[in-house]
Amino acid sequence: MIFLSILLFQIPFLLTQQGVGIELRLDLMERFTLEEVAHFLSETDLPILLTLRKASQGGGFQEGEEKQEEWIERLLSLEPEFFDLEWDMRESFIQEMISRYPKTKFILSFHDFEKVPSDAELELIYQKMRSFEAFTYKIAVKVTSTNEALKMLLFAKKHPNVSMIPMGESGQFARILGKVVGNVVAYAGGKTAPGQFTLEEMIDVYHYPLLNQNTKIYGLIGDPVEKSPGHFYHNGVFQKKGIDAVYVKMRVRPEELDEFIHLSQELGISGLSVTIPLKEKILPYIDWFDEGTQEIGAINTLRMEGGKIFGTNTDGKGALDAIEKKMGMRGKKVILLGAGGAARGIACEAKARGAEVFVLNRTVERAKELAEEIGCFFGSLEEIPAVYDCLINCTSELLPIDPAKIVEGSIAMDVVYFPKLTSFLKTAMDKQCQLVYGEEMFLNQAMRQTSFWFF
Repeated sequence: MIFLSILLFQIPFLLTQQGVGIELRLDLMERFTLEEVAHFLSETDLPILLTLRKASQGGGFQEGEEKQEEWIERLLSLEPEFFDLEWDMRESFIQEMISRYPKTKFILSFHDFEKVPSDAELELIYQKMRSFEAFTYKIAVKVTSTNEALKMLLFAKKHPNVSMIPMGESGQFARILGKVVGNVVAYAGGKTAPGQFTLEEMIDVYHYPLLNQNTKIYGLIGDPVEKSPGHFYHNGVFQKKGIDAVYVKMRVRPEELDEFIHLSQELGISGLSVTIPLKEKILPYIDWFDEGTQEIGAINTLRMEGGKIFGTNTDGKGALDAIEKKMGMRGKKVILLGAGGAARGIACEAKARGAEVFVLNRTVERAKELAEEIGCFFGSLEEIPAVYDCLINCTSELLPIDPAKIVEGSIAMDVVYFPKLTSFLKTAMDKQCQLVYGEEMFLNQAMRQTSFWFF
């Protein structure tokens, strides 16, 4: 059940999706009357959750516990389908309300907006909540990393009837995966809690109502991940092909990688896309490399099965497939700007397809290292040959070279896919270059990732 949190007595237009209800945040309204609530309940057949949360649990009700209890009793007399009760209210009051209003499904909730409680503290909170018969036990805590959010998902997976809600941007992906680990409820809206998705995102992008405890988990790891369109592409493919899977984006820093790998295996993640700065750092965790991948020295795709991690790199093939729609590689001179993970994959693939490859980088030592590994030329960003056929920007810089060095009429490609027309490509367009957009490479490599995971 997804609850769309609202602050007005208005049903959102055309809200008819099965498995979606309304959370009416009475505590965040400037004022309300019992009559207004009663009228609202009578006007819709949608499931309605009433919430009157006090300030100490992240709500807006500030009239004291006695007044809060009075209002809750009055609201429950309307027999709403769902009601949120805070776990730290008087135990006798909680029990009395649950006993007196059997038609209402109670969500017993705990919130911590500062930290993630320890495992022992979470267990105590859960056991106390379990002493009451409720529809679900909601535990919402502030997380500051992907790994903290994964631990919350694992807690939910191991504890029946828990709805674990990691709050904050770092936990946003886990609001989707909650359904896969058994969460009973989720929340949408974007205005009432940090990290919430909109209802449209949850349904149209992630197909949340279709997720279940057999759904396979895939995702993107790296830092940053915000601008990646991977969740649109992969979830769209899963939906089109009838694959019971979901794809989310998770920010993982290099120092978090070791713990992440162990947590992801425990959770049962099936596959991952890998972006900067992890493409090279992931190598020690790989048990099996696809043909030619180990030589590249960078990985952008993982398949996890049977306790093993299988790795491949689809960057190079994705980029070269896009370029070869305009020009074959054999015998052509290709200039790569940058020497990171993407450059490694493209350089190896270009060489394998018969190109003469030059790797140029601001830090020449990195270019030299890569060039010696794969057997090509290297230099600084100032050492661009006067004549070449293809120039590929593998850096994150807007325009890493002197525009005068861009050869008129050559092919120019940028691995950056947002914006589509980068500063580098705009400059190349002014030189009448043939453009290859980063999104072309992205779509090609993403298609190959899908094949590596499933076919």
